[in-house]
Amino acid sequence: MKKKILTSVIITVLFALVIITSSFFALVSMQEVDNTRNILINYNSIMANWKEISKESVNLLRINGNIIDVTVTNKDGKVIFDNTQEGKTVDLNCKEYASIGRDNIGYFEGYSPYYKKDMIFSTLRLGDGTIIRSGVPVGTLDVLYSKNISYYLGVLAVVFVLSIALALKLVRIIIDPVKNLEYVSSKIANGDLQTRIEITSNDELGYLGMSFNNMADQLQSKINEVMDKQNKLESILKSMQSGVIAVDKEDSIILLNPYAKKILGINKEVVGLKLKDVMYKKLYNEILLEEYDTAKEIKVKSPVRRILRVKKTWIINGYEKIGIVISIQDVTEMKRLENMRTQFVANVSHELKTPLTSIKGFAETLRFVEDTETRDKFLDIIDKESERLRRLIDDILVLSNLESRSSEDLIEFYPEEVIEDALNILEDHAKRKNIKLIYHSNNNDKILGHNDKFLQLVINLVENAIKYSDCDKEVLIESSSDDEYYTFRVKDNGYGIPKEDLPRIFERFYRVDKSRKGGGTGLGLAIAKHISKSFGGDIKVESEFGKGSEFTFKVKHL
Repeated sequence: MKKKILTSVIITVLFALVIITSSFFALVSMQEVDNTRNILINYNSIMANWKEISKESVNLLRINGNIIDVTVTNKDGKVIFDNTQEGKTVDLNCKEYASIGRDNIGYFEGYSPYYKKDMIFSTLRLGDGTIIRSGVPVGTLDVLYSKNISYYLGVLAVVFVLSIALALKLVRIIIDPVKNLEYVSSKIANGDLQTRIEITSNDELGYLGMSFNNMADQLQSKINEVMDKQNKLESILKSMQSGVIAVDKEDSIILLNPYAKKILGINKEVVGLKLKDVMYKKLYNEILLEEYDTAKEIKVKSPVRRILRVKKTWIINGYEKIGIVISIQDVTEMKRLENMRTQFVANVSHELKTPLTSIKGFAETLRFVEDTETRDKFLDIIDKESERLRRLIDDILVLSNLESRSSEDLIEFYPEEVIEDALNILEDHAKRKNIKLIYHSNNNDKILGHNDKFLQLVINLVENAIKYSDCDKEVLIESSSDDEYYTFRVKDNGYGIPKEDLPRIFERFYRVDKSRKGGGTGLGLAIAKHISKSFGGDIKVESEFGKGSEFTFKVKHL
């Protein structure tokens, strides 16, 4: 742009100089012609006063160093003197003579057929009819005197240099703000929205700069608004516990939130790719290719076994469908809980039905029994079944309470105090089977939780060890801690647990067949598992069938 402006200015200056110079030359030429005419008139007047016109005296009269052509004719038109050619005749009706006016002076400028060139003539008619004509060729006029040529050229050079300097200054005045505008525009385009143009003038360029700054302010405001909305949308999508997938009409992914990536097992950026290229074929066919209006549950095996609830909706822009948004929920855990709830109800019904049936049967039989011994036996059975029913209901209530209480006040306590209380409670039970409780402790750290729950966990584990051990055995109880964890361990030498039953030992109402004679409810270990989770810890079991079991509760200490 700078070159274009500079070139345009130089061309304009040169054109102006040519016009001015041409006009100057024309003016000077006209002035020179006018001066030449006046000189010729003066020369005619001078020659009119001579007594005798001679060639020598006429040749002394010069214009710009050139001899003038002088012709003197009488009233009849006969040439009586000519300094260039003797004996010639003239036509008094030609233009040179026809131009003589009332003042006896004539002037002619133009082409002369006689001389065959452009001439300037001045004529003077004397009283006796004699006509003096003097003239010079136009080409002999010095429009520019040699002494003034250098002056003319110097003026032109100065004008040209000043014009170039002014053009450069003008270019700088115009180009510098434009360059600044270009620089600021590039910085804004590269993300620097804080850059603004410095306003240095109140002309059109200054107004352009102010308009650009205002535009940049509006752009920054709009971009900040869009970014704020985008960040909010991304935060919402990231925090959603549902997968969201948006694709256009060509099946290209527009949006995919982190939860959807987790569900589909995607660990790379896939926006812009085809959905069928990042989702395995069966799931893709069930989600996009099948037609359904309501939510649909789909079982998938990859990357892990899940049950997904999928719903898709058209993305509509005005009246045009531009894509599909798909919401995916992982309902695996919910389905598992529903199944557990169903199984729990069934198990509770079964477990309650057994003692209730016994109680009802023996109660009805007592109406017809008159033998005191038989009646006492039936009453003992009813009492045991009632106690079994009470324990079952108590365990169900405890388990329900553990599952429903999501938060509670936690306290810091020493586990040893709780363990000693539990051992005192179970001491008589152990003595009835002649089982020795051996307790070791090397812990000095507190744990955070609920001491009543920890008491119940200890009682459940130690009571199970006593219940499923033969008489005259030992139960080892250990309480210890290392740099990070507190550990409570119960080891017995009882029946042990078959290997195939170990994965399900903490399920509700699950009991190993060989342990049924103990009369347990099947909820003790499930309760212990829930308690360990409430402490933020874990409980594990190691067992060998016929040799005994070892239960370990582990949690971080304070």
